[in-house]
Parts: sequence; structure tokens; C-alpha cells
Amino acid sequence: MPAEVWAITSGVLASLLAALAGFELKRAAGGTSLALRDFHLSLRLLWAICLYLLSSVFFLVALLRIELSVLVPVTALEYIWIVFLAKKFLREEIRFSKCLGIGLIVFGVILVGLGS
Repeated sequence: MPAEVWAITSGVLASLLAALAGFELKRAAGGTSLALRDFHLSLRLLWAICLYLLSSVFFLVALLRIELSVLVPVTALEYIWIVFLAKKFLREEIRFSKCLGIGLIVFGVILVGLGS
């Protein structure tokens, strides 16, 4: 597999892991207190932090092989993953404006890919 393809794949995986981490943070937020005396780290919160760290590792691997201006739009796919996770597990609605936004993100990622 060429280095650029591996780097793009790593960037997509980083975006997916970051989306999962954000989703887990949302789920952990209900049981988390920010008051210092009541603060505790739940397993779900720790899992979200681990996912963010793993996402950062894949992002770094991708940065070693491709330009930042190519990688960052690829990681914008995180927003697409989040919409689908929220729809599936949090029962959030996907309205027309979200669909339009997803389409624009995909279009932008394709344009950046073609331009590099």
C-alpha cells in the first residue's frame, strides 16, 4: 500500500476514533461532576480519553506522510461519524441541514484530495 494511501487511511481512522471518543464523552457527561470534591473519573470517561489518545497516534502517523492541508479536511469526516452515532444510539434527528452539511464535508474532502 503506498504511503499516501496508508496516511489517508490512518487519518480516516483517527477521525473515526475521535468521533467515538466524543460520543463516549457525551455518554459519560451525565455521571460526571466538575466540582472538585465530587470529581471522579468513570470508566466511560477514561475510555473516551483512551480513544482520543489513540486517535492522536493515528493522526501523528498520518502527519508523517502527508501534508497537514490534506489531512485536516480528511479528519473533518469526524462530523459525519458523529451524526450517524448520535442518530443510531442517542436517537437524534438528522434534518435536511445536517444532510446538506454532510454533503458539503464529503464534497470538500474530495476537492482537497483531487487538489493534492
